[in-house]
Amino acid sequence: MKKQLFLLFSVLLGYSELSFAYDPTRGALQNAPELRSYGYNQQDIYNRYHPSGNVGNSYNNNGSSYNNTNVVIVNLPSKYGALVYSKKSGFVTDSVNEDSLEEAKRVALQKCEERDPTKSCEVYSWIRNGCQALATGKKNGRRAIMKGYFATEGKSEKLALEKCRSEKFKECTIIIPERCSLPDD
Repeated sequence: MKKQLFLLFSVLLGYSELSFAYDPTRGALQNAPELRSYGYNQQDIYNRYHPSGNVGNSYNNNGSSYNNTNVVIVNLPSKYGALVYSKKSGFVTDSVNEDSLEEAKRVALQKCEERDPTKSCEVYSWIRNGCQALATGKKNGRRAIMKGYFATEGKSEKLALEKCRSEKFKECTIIIPERCSLPDD
C-alpha cells in the first residue's frame, strides 16, 4: 500500500511539475519574426521601439537569437518649481525649472514681494519634476485655493478644478495655469 501511494504521489508530483515547466507560448513558432503580424513575438516589436528596455533574449529579422544586456541609464538633473501667495493681498505667483528647491522658493518669493505691497508672501507648495496648477473657489463667503499636481503635462489644471468641485466650492476657476518643472531630455 505504501509503495502504491508513493508511486501515485510521484506521478502526480511529476505531472504538476511538467505542467508548470512547459509554456506553449514560448516555442519556436511564437518567436518566429515572420509571425509578428499574427500576434506572436510581441516582445520583439516592443524591443525595437523601446531600445533601453531591450534586455535579455531578442530576435533579429532573420529569426536568429541574440542577447542584449546593455542597459542605458540616463541621469537627468531634477527641476523644481514653487507656488507663492500673499494672504493679505491675494497675489499669487510661481517659479519653474529651477535647479534647486531653495532657488525655486527664492525666485517665487522675490517675484511675489516685488508686486505685493503688503510683503506677506508665503510658499504655498513646491514641485520636483512635475506640473502644477492652482484653482480657486468660493464657499460660505470665503475663497480658497487648491493645487492640482501631476507628474506629466496636461492634467494639473483638471485635477485642481476637480479638487475644488469635490470640496463643494462654487465658481471654481484656474488662477495659475499649469506650469511644469521637468528635466531636460
